[in-house]
Amino acid sequence: MSEMILDQTSQAELNSLVEERFGHEPEWSLKRRREAVHALLNLDWPRLERTPLKKRKLDQIALFQAVPAPGVRPTPAPDGWAEIWLDNNQVVSVSVPDTLSQKGVRLEALNEALGDPEVEAQLGRLLGQDEDKVAALNGALWQGGVFLRVPAHLREVVQVSIRCHATAEAQAVFSKNLIICGSESHVVVTQRLETDDGGMKTMLSENTEIIVEDGGRVDFGAIQQCAPTVEGFIHRSGALGHDAVLNWNIGEFGSGLVVSDHVSHLNEPGASTASTTVFFGAGSQHQDYSAKSYHHAPHTTSNMVARGVMKNKARSVFTGLTQIEAGAKGSDGRQKEQTLMLSGDARADAIPSLIIDERDVFAAHAASAGPIDRAAVFYLTSRGLSEAEAERMIVHGFLAPVIDSIALPELRDEVWDAVERKIRA
Repeated sequence: MSEMILDQTSQAELNSLVEERFGHEPEWSLKRRREAVHALLNLDWPRLERTPLKKRKLDQIALFQAVPAPGVRPTPAPDGWAEIWLDNNQVVSVSVPDTLSQKGVRLEALNEALGDPEVEAQLGRLLGQDEDKVAALNGALWQGGVFLRVPAHLREVVQVSIRCHATAEAQAVFSKNLIICGSESHVVVTQRLETDDGGMKTMLSENTEIIVEDGGRVDFGAIQQCAPTVEGFIHRSGALGHDAVLNWNIGEFGSGLVVSDHVSHLNEPGASTASTTVFFGAGSQHQDYSAKSYHHAPHTTSNMVARGVMKNKARSVFTGLTQIEAGAKGSDGRQKEQTLMLSGDARADAIPSLIIDERDVFAAHAASAGPIDRAAVFYLTSRGLSEAEAERMIVHGFLAPVIDSIALPELRDEVWDAVERKIRA
């Protein structure tokens, strides 16, 4: 099939594409795709107050085009880790240690798990497909993605690596991930998102849904280092049961445009979530991030911390939201966002917000965005450092408290490496 451009494609052509590409799927999945196509042409692009999308010409990106066969050559996973590689939305390899598979840990391509009733029940529960045009495109045309199911009451920590890569020819990358952690189990997930830079604009839309059952714990870490030609929309959402824990560790460094969020629904007493976000923009990057925690039940806790650096003409928007509903007594919600600007042309907005509908709670927020301290730079240069060395030292000191708090050693090292590359860019 030749490439299809959204503003040149009719609903009938989209329906034909869905039937041709996905007609083999279970009827429930195919029905959802048809519904997304039906809604698609009547929906608008996401409406973001400080990130206008009209001039980005998203509707002129190819929705489907022939791409090379997977070309990434996987390296072995660390000892004891389960790992899945995807290239151009196709699974390259999956490896699960026998010690985990024998205990019921499942790691596979999501499209191969659509016959599972649990997948039918949970997929799309947290992230719908009728919010806007990007959500509908994802719902209609997603191809790649991961299904991870960790059974209840495992004694050891399950460690999983997800690697997602796309070549320069892949102008549309739509995927979904579904992670379910059973009661009293603990899983650590590290995801890497990368694309090649070939000069053509690419739309990336990825949805990740995480279900944490009673007493379970998920530590989810992700680092995004896509090419400047990528227009990325990355949505992650988690639902937490009684005494469940969901920790987010997010590093955002790539894409010309990225709209990224992670949301936690604290549905039962004792649930807790923490999020750490590190971002660095350079050139003309535009980064729009948000972290949201919804306290639906009493005695729930949330804590979000974000630190970012902007240089050149980069622009960032970081929105934090903590909502404590009526009846969520004894809840504790905190947030802190800080952005450092290395040039006068950079711009950053930090927007914290609290919605509190209950009295017996604790809630706090803080936000700041400001230029690098030129007096500090002068002091360091007067002690023999170059201006570049002085700025590097200040950036390290600014980011270190957040990056060093990332509990996943491999991700923490990769985030520091990404920071170094952005400083040198």
